[in-house]
Amino acid sequence: MKNKIIITTGGTAGHIYPMLGLYDHLSNKGYKINFVTDERGKKYFSSELLSKVTILKINSPFNLSGWSKIFSFFNLIFASIFSFFFLIINRPNLVIGSGGYAYFPILIAASLLRINIIIYETNIILGKTNKFFYKFCKKLLVGFDDVNFFPKKFHSKTVYTGQLLRTSFLNVIQKKTTNENLTILIIGGSQSSEFFGKNLAKIFLDIDKEIIPLKIYHQCKFDKFDEIKSTYGKFLNYELFDFNPDIIDLMSKSDIAITRSGSSTLSELVAVNLPFIAIPLPTSLDNHQFYNAKYYENKNCCWILEQHNFNQENLKKLINEIINNNRQQLNNKINNMKVYSTINALENFEKEIIRYL
Repeated sequence: MKNKIIITTGGTAGHIYPMLGLYDHLSNKGYKINFVTDERGKKYFSSELLSKVTILKINSPFNLSGWSKIFSFFNLIFASIFSFFFLIINRPNLVIGSGGYAYFPILIAASLLRINIIIYETNIILGKTNKFFYKFCKKLLVGFDDVNFFPKKFHSKTVYTGQLLRTSFLNVIQKKTTNENLTILIIGGSQSSEFFGKNLAKIFLDIDKEIIPLKIYHQCKFDKFDEIKSTYGKFLNYELFDFNPDIIDLMSKSDIAITRSGSSTLSELVAVNLPFIAIPLPTSLDNHQFYNAKYYENKNCCWILEQHNFNQENLKKLINEIINNNRQQLNNKINNMKVYSTINALENFEKEIIRYL
């Protein structure tokens, strides 16, 4: 009988993509996998795989008030009851959970049914849901090798595996561009649309006119396209895009990225050896995006500009410095990234989970 595993995670790209990489790896090894997520995650699955995914009807109980908060907690209870019977019917040997409130119902049901649990933390700061389930899990697997931000009581079960990547990012060879212009990729999805859209276009216009020709690939929400087009004005050498499953192609064409600092995004940039300027989301829980970026800055893989003291001149000056030294800073960071792009997190992960099957 094949070992049965349930993978459960929240429905954002940063949560789904690492778990999709794990799903592909374990499926290819012959494990029987069920995938559970919430409504937000549908768009990240192929139509073929979506038919095998269980969608939980669940909303975040955080940052709500009044009746909305009460409804959300009842919703959580109903999702947990559904999860309880779902696990009884499917009888998995192991449940793997990662990424926020959305996997709470499955893990609470698994705890009650005494099913083995492994949790995975992609950020350098331990999330609230992972803290809650630490006492119930067999192992806490982590994407960063620095656990100094974890309270000591969480160290005994913690094992470093590395950052999980979706399949398309495995064994990627970074293409070095030789264009005379500088190609910049702006990513971060909905978390970057408004701030990046308002603050970057004018800087690029000035750099393009005064320093070096630019090519811009700019990710933003589709409903912001017209607004951002108007900020670019007469600057013609740019492309806007919303969700792009082939983002790796744009990464391979770019010289540098400007990004938020979700762990999944940063690990993918490191995997393709694309240096980046991180502007962490200041409202991220426990400021984890800043500390994710700080980890890579300490390894000389990136630069950090903080949003609370961001100004256009600082970014313009930084890009000017990168250009003036004949891109040597970029090459140094590429070489430093290569250390982390060789870590086989999927194999490390599998070695840990087979102990509990």
